[in-house]
This record gives sequence, structure tokens and C-alpha cells, in this order.
Amino acid sequence: MKSRLLILVAYLTGWTGWLLVGHVLFLIYQPQTSQLNPAAIAGVFVNGLRMDLSTAGYLTAIPALFITLLPNWSSPKLARSLRIITLVELIVVSLITVADLEVFRTWGFHLDITPLHYLKSPREAAASVAASPILSLTTLFVGMLLVGDYYFKRLIHPLLLRLKPVRRWVATPLLLVATAALVIPIRGGLQLAPMNVSAVYFSPVAFANYAAVTPQWNFMHSVLERNKYGKNPFSFFPKGQANLTLKPLFQPARNQQSLLTNPKPNVILIVWESFTAKTVAGLGGRAGITPEFEKLSHEGILFNQLFASGDRSEKGLIALLSGFPAQATASIMTLPTKSSKLPTLGEKFRKAGYETSFYYGGETEFANIKSYLYHNQFGRIISKPNFKSSDWNSKWGAHDHVVYSRILSDLNGAKQPFFVSLFTLSSHEPFEVPMPTVFPGTDEESLFLNSMYYADRSLGEFIAQAKKQPWWANTLIVITADHGHRLPVLSTDRVRDFHIPMLWLGGALKAKPQVIDRIGSQTDLAATLLHQLKVDATDFKWSRDLLNPQNRPFAYFAFNNGFGVVQPNRHLLFDNTSRQLISSNGVIQKQDIELGEAYEEESYQDFLNK
Repeated sequence: MKSRLLILVAYLTGWTGWLLVGHVLFLIYQPQTSQLNPAAIAGVFVNGLRMDLSTAGYLTAIPALFITLLPNWSSPKLARSLRIITLVELIVVSLITVADLEVFRTWGFHLDITPLHYLKSPREAAASVAASPILSLTTLFVGMLLVGDYYFKRLIHPLLLRLKPVRRWVATPLLLVATAALVIPIRGGLQLAPMNVSAVYFSPVAFANYAAVTPQWNFMHSVLERNKYGKNPFSFFPKGQANLTLKPLFQPARNQQSLLTNPKPNVILIVWESFTAKTVAGLGGRAGITPEFEKLSHEGILFNQLFASGDRSEKGLIALLSGFPAQATASIMTLPTKSSKLPTLGEKFRKAGYETSFYYGGETEFANIKSYLYHNQFGRIISKPNFKSSDWNSKWGAHDHVVYSRILSDLNGAKQPFFVSLFTLSSHEPFEVPMPTVFPGTDEESLFLNSMYYADRSLGEFIAQAKKQPWWANTLIVITADHGHRLPVLSTDRVRDFHIPMLWLGGALKAKPQVIDRIGSQTDLAATLLHQLKVDATDFKWSRDLLNPQNRPFAYFAFNNGFGVVQPNRHLLFDNTSRQLISSNGVIQKQDIELGEAYEEESYQDFLNK
């Protein structure tokens, strides 16, 4: 029994070591390695180990099942079978390792399903590889097979030949448990988020993160996702017509009013989890839920007709930080090869001379958030591991008041100007917050309202302390949401689920407190903010300046295979499956639906083109 368990351990550690060798070859082969200092090179192996273990877990699973389900096969027969299986896996692993070296050197991304498209055109495929060192790569491939097979025969084959028959009713259950335990390395550990590309990202240097990715895992993930994002499913118009339909929405920047005392203030962006307008009395919501925000809204500039771009956090972060609209059937943040092509506020601020940082009390590995944050070029990313375990007082991580306190501490004496982005978490399910109950009840709505009250109180305390800091006089604070929420239920109008607040306040504001009631979207923050800072925003092609009087009041949002459009005196929700309106308000005409369809078609095509 112990011998069989030892074989499983030998397989897992052997494959892990083999994949580590792949990282060594990658670093030797790529010219960008010269950019990395010793600490970054060490980080490649330390952070890449989790994905190596995940891949090794998959590779160990098949041999493990053979050993588990056939415990009394003769040793020679089992040894021959596993050698064949191992050789097949070795061929696949080594082929991906070698092909990835040249794919990355040539194209700058890891091997995925993209090169397979060339197989449909053999002549073009031959032309594409003509400049590659085929002989050297082939030699390396053969050498890897020989070395790998040699070590199998030296390390694992002798163990297989020494196996003794065991009692099946004892061995099989125990070996099944051991095989099932491979799920732990496969999913990257016991944390909430399963293995994804973000799990190995660790550096603001993009190449260091790429080097930590295990190409076999990346290729497998690409193959499994291959059918999701091919042809545009939202092609409603003849070529070029959708673009013409949208053109009136995007007007050139005009000299709009300046809201700031100077064009280079500190900026703190607070992205409040699930901050729906339905919890703000001044926006037609329930009274008494966010009293601190209500008071603050009279001190700054309140945008009262803003709408979330999507219905999930990663879509909201993309909309806010990249001005890119949410998709009805996809999420670009989950695809780092696409999200890495988006413009970002973090990069803009960094190039403008700002110190940049991102704070989140939870795990940034969800939905590949971490890879996107590094693409933003945030100088510092503070997340759950950066807080004491005693501060992990939520299922997700550190509660809002803990993170706000950390920000205040970090900004004490910080270099200015700075751009700080905070993503809160306490108002996320399961709505457990560290304060006495304000809204009695154990139903979901009561718990949600209680969490919003706590999040609001934490915000109020943060702003009160921020006003005492020397940097307050030159700071703009933007408070908005990652998305809305279905709670509290105030009506059957689902458009209200996407209605969110946005408030600008701080010592850097020179404009008097006011309400701006122009209809807009999360995606419009980028252009509106950058124009106030006198920074070019043309890269943010989907973002419209909310202060540009020439821009037509308009908001688009996406939900599961559908979209919504909000315009003055009317709004609609459209279902793509049934191809019909599912709700509307005001007089809806054909061109209103076509405007939404055009936006959906063009934005999804832009997503595909990334």
C-alpha cells in the first residue's frame, strides 16, 4: 500500500520538477529575461509553482486511476501500461514546452489555440514557421523525451516492478482518497478561487508574470475555452452600419467646465461593492440605509443618473478602469490575453507621474483580477495576504474599516500626487459585518441592507479622518459602485438594478456642490476624469465625457444574454434569446432597439478583436 502511495507522490513531484525545468528553458530562450533582476527570476519559480503543481496534478491523475482501480495487476503489466501512458504525456508536455518557446518569442504570448488555426492553411503555416530554428527545437524536443523516459525508468519503473498484491477492499478506498486529494493541487490550494492565470502573477513587469505561467496549463485552458469566443453572435446589421449608428453618441471633446483647483490632484477611487442607488434616498431609494453618503452628497458633485455597465464585479472594474463596456455572454477580465490590450487608468496615472496603488481586502485571483491589476501598472497591490490573519474577519477577507485604516496609514507621508483605487467587499454576500444589527431580520434583504449600512458607516469614518490629513486639500475622491443589485426590491423595473451613484468630493474640488443629471455609464468615468486632469483619453474609445454638453445622454448595460438602453424619458431591456423587449418605460421606437443592438454588436466585435 505504501509503495503505491509512494508512486503517486513520485509522479506528482516528478512532473512538478519537469515543469520547473520548462521555466528554466523559457528564461534561457527569451531575450526579455535580461529585464529581470534575481528577485524577479526567483519570483517566477516561487509563484509559478502553484500552476506547476496544478498541471502535475492533472498529469498524475491518469496513472493514479490505473494504480487505484487495478491494484492487483501484475507488476510487469502495470509497469508497461504506465510507461506508455507516461510516454504519451511526456510527448505532449515536451511538445508544448518547445513550441511555446518559439511562439512566445515570435508573438509575445504563450501557446494557446491560436496557432492551430494555421493548420487549416498548410502553406501559411509553413511560411509562419520558416524563420524558426526548427532543427534546434526538434533536437531539444527529442532530448527532453529521452531524458524524461530515462528518469521514468530510473525512478518510477523500479517501484512498479516491486509492487506486491494487496487486499482490494482495503487498498481501493484508500487509494481513491489519495487520488481525490489531487484536486487540492489541481485547483491551486484550498482558497476560494480556483486556479487561474492570475494566481501566478506577482510583478509589475509583465514578462515576469508571463514567465511564471505554466504553458501546458495555459494551452489546456485555451482548448477548453475554444468554442466560447469565435464568431460574433450579435451581428445584426450590414457591415459598417452598426458603427454609423453609434457615431452620433461619441462627440469630440469640448472645453467643458473645470471642476478642480488644479489639473494634477491626488485621486482616490472608491469602488463600493453592490452600491445600488436603491439604497440612497436622494436617488429615489430606501431612506436610512446610507446616511453618511447622503450627507456627503451635499458636499460634492453627485452624478445621479449613472448606470452600471454590467452585473458582476469584474465587469464593473473593467468599465471603470478601462472604460470598456460589459459583454452579454463574456467577461474580458477572465481572458488576460484580451484584457491586457485594454487602456487603463492605472497606466495613464503612472505615466502622468502619479504613485499608484490598489487596495482590496479579499483575494485578487478571482476572475483573473490580479492579472488585470498588474496590466494597470499599479505600483502596489494590497490584498488579503497583506493583512494580518486576525483581520480576516469576513469570509472574503478583511472588512472595509480595516482596509480604510490601512489606506490612511499608508498615505501618511506618501509621495504625491497619488492615485489610490479601493475595491470594498463587506457588502458582498454573505453580508456578514462586524457591527450590531440595524435592520432586524435574517432574510437576505435585511442582511444586505445591514451590510450596506456598515459599508456606509465605514466610508463616513474614512472621509472624516481623510479631512484631517495634509493631503486632503489637494485630493479628489470619487465614490461609485462596481455594479448595482437586485436588492432591495422596490419595483418590478429591472433598470433600477443597474442604477448606481457616483459622487466626487474632496479639497481639490473648486466647483460648488451640485447635482449633474446627465445620463451616463460607468464606462464614462475614464474620459470624464482624464479630461479634468488634462490627460488625453482617446485610447478609451467607449468612454464619453459626462461634462461634454455635445454628448447625447445615453447609457448601455449588458446582462446575461441581453442588454439595456437608458435615454431621456425612456428605457428598455432586450432579451437576445427571444429577440424581444422584456421590459420598457416610455415611448420605445425601433431605432431605440437598433441603437442597443448596434452597441452590442460593435462592443462584442471589439472584444473579439482584442
